[in-house]
Formats: sequence, structure tokens, C-alpha cells
Amino acid sequence: MDTLDFFKFLIEPIINKKLVLVTDSKLMVDIEISSVYGEPGPTDLKSKLIRLFHSKTSGGVPFGSWAKGFNLQPNSSAKVNIFFTGENERPPYGDWDAYLSFDLHDFGSKNAYLPLWWITCTDLAGQKNAPYLDEVITVESLLKSRKPSFKTRKKFCVAFIGKAYPFRMQALSALSEIQKVEVFGAIARKDAKSKFKESQNYKFVFAFENDLYPGYVTEKVIEAWATGAIPLYWGSDPANYINPKAVINLADFDSMMEFVDFVKEVNANSKLWEEIASQPILLKRPDLSDVNRVLQKALAGLK
Repeated sequence: MDTLDFFKFLIEPIINKKLVLVTDSKLMVDIEISSVYGEPGPTDLKSKLIRLFHSKTSGGVPFGSWAKGFNLQPNSSAKVNIFFTGENERPPYGDWDAYLSFDLHDFGSKNAYLPLWWITCTDLAGQKNAPYLDEVITVESLLKSRKPSFKTRKKFCVAFIGKAYPFRMQALSALSEIQKVEVFGAIARKDAKSKFKESQNYKFVFAFENDLYPGYVTEKVIEAWATGAIPLYWGSDPANYINPKAVINLADFDSMMEFVDFVKEVNANSKLWEEIASQPILLKRPDLSDVNRVLQKALAGLK
């Protein structure tokens, strides 16, 4: 399931109409869903997560040009304007009808918390496989403890990285003082055939967020845990979904040195590794009720 299918899943039951793709951005539409991801680049929904959706009951949902999030404004050619982001972008100021974001502020009851990792759960919106790991990741499995084996994981740590954010690279360098960290992705010019299969060899999967901001939790920590390894994490989850006992989070330590020293200790202690790796990654179940409430209010005039 891609993001367009996810929004169909959310919106169609509310308006009791089918959403279809509009390819002409000049048309007047019923709903426009706008989003901004990273730096400007070519429009490519699946690989770049660029999303500018339009919907129309007799038309559809096109993918349009980039706009910087802090300058983005609602489109006067749409009856309802919704801003969505699962990445580290603040919801823009303006006369928006609704925001769906990882931001925990309610922005006058217009914003609902929708972190990117919710969309990767295969039983939350009906998709077959998680879009990034290409494996089944159900909420039920994330809520359960497991029995991992330290002996079967001979290697230290693996990282799948597309962008060389400085703090991320500093952490990789520090961890490499323990043992070699195997790096795949654009920065290493080496791709893994399967992130899931490759990770089976490692005790830890490096899973740093792009930024440290309250509520900004992407698929990284969930995917890392789903491989059976311990996520080496850097993120902030004040909504209290992620089990702190299931990850080693640099944000919980006073320094990089303390973080690395603890990882070194766990790496050398099979009992401690298995104690952490056996923990469920989730403390509670995701709930789309607030998302539905915000959307129902925004879309009331289209029913």
C-alpha cells in the first residue's frame, strides 16, 4: 500500500465517495493533500516520498511540484486543504483545514498525530508488507515479547543510510571503535538485496532519526526491531509508544561516550542482549480515532 492508498482508506469512508487521480493541477478540486519532504528533486512518490495530492469525485489525485514547507499555503483551487508530513517538517502556518503530522501540538484542534511508522504497520491500514522493509509488520507482533538468540547473530552492527547527517556519522564513527559497523545505502554506494535478510546476521541495527524532535518517530526503529536485532536509536517519543527497554536510545544518555560504553557492554553480554532484544517494541496500540476526528471535521462539507 502506498500513501495514496492510505489516504483513500482514511477519507473514502468519511465522504462516502471514491477518490480518483487528478493529473491537471489547474482543475478545481474537492480535496488537496499537500506535503513536503527534504530538498527539491524530481517527482517520484514511491522512492522519494514526494506527495502533492489532489482529489476530485469525478477526477483523481495528481502529484505536483515542490514547495518549501515554511512557505506552503493552502490552494484556493481546493475546497478542503490538508497538510500531511511524516518527516521532520513543521506544519505550515495558514488557513489549513487540517494537519496530519508527527507534531504533538493540536494547532487549534486541526492537527492529529500521525507518525510515519503507523503507515508501515501492515494491519493498521490493510497493506500486505511494510513499504520499506518489505516484510509483514503487524501491530500485534510489535506488542509481544519474543525469544531472540544471541548465538545466531555473529556480527556487530549494520546501518542502512541514505543521507550523511553529521551527528549520525559521528555516532557511526564512535560505534566503530567497538567493532566494524557494516553500512549499506547511498552513502556507502552499496545496497543490500534485502534489509531484512541482511540484518539477521547482526546483533544491532543502527536506527537514528534524521532529527531529534518530540514525536518525530519514523519507520526506522520499528523496522530495526522487526529484524530481530536491538535498535540503536536516537529519537524522542513523548507520546510513549516506543518501549524504552527494547532499544538503546542515545537520547537517554548524558554523552556519546556513555552510549557507546553501554552498547559495548551489551555486545559482550549474551544474557543482557537477550533481555533487551526480547522486549516488545510497543507499549500501546496506535489509535486512528484522533486522525478520523480531524478529517471528519475538515471534510464535513463534502459528505
